[in-house]
Amino acid sequence: MSFTVNDWDNEYARLARVASQQRTQGHVTSDSDHRALMSGLSRLGQNLEQLHLPPTEKQRRRRLISHLQQNPRFAQQEEMIDGLAMGVERLKQQSHLIGDEAKLHLNLLGDMEDQVDIAHAGLSNETNRANQLRADKSIWRLQMTVVGLSVLLIILILTGLT
Repeated sequence: MSFTVNDWDNEYARLARVASQQRTQGHVTSDSDHRALMSGLSRLGQNLEQLHLPPTEKQRRRRLISHLQQNPRFAQQEEMIDGLAMGVERLKQQSHLIGDEAKLHLNLLGDMEDQVDIAHAGLSNETNRANQLRADKSIWRLQMTVVGLSVLLIILILTGLT
């Protein structure tokens, strides 16, 4: 009977489930279960050599078999390391997002500072204009007072001469 790629994939999936069950059960599995798994993986490796696959695909499948043959404790450690790696990757992505947000806020604050400076300069100009108008108004009053007194003086002089 010829062993096909599909048969190999199905057998690998079955053995992967068995290995996963043994890993989750820990020390509860018997030695005979472990030996049966190792025997099945050995057969899988032998059948792999009979398949007509590119060398890179055969190498990838050998690594899959090797991964299942590892000690369950090491497999659990690898799973934990993979979980930590995913967590670190998520933290990295979040830190990039936070960095981007901080840059955005920095730009917004810079723009706001520029606008505050422009508003301050505008207020200073308007204050100066208001002070100038007030000064001009008081000079105008003084001038009107001088003109009024001058007219009064002329009237008094004319009245005194007559």
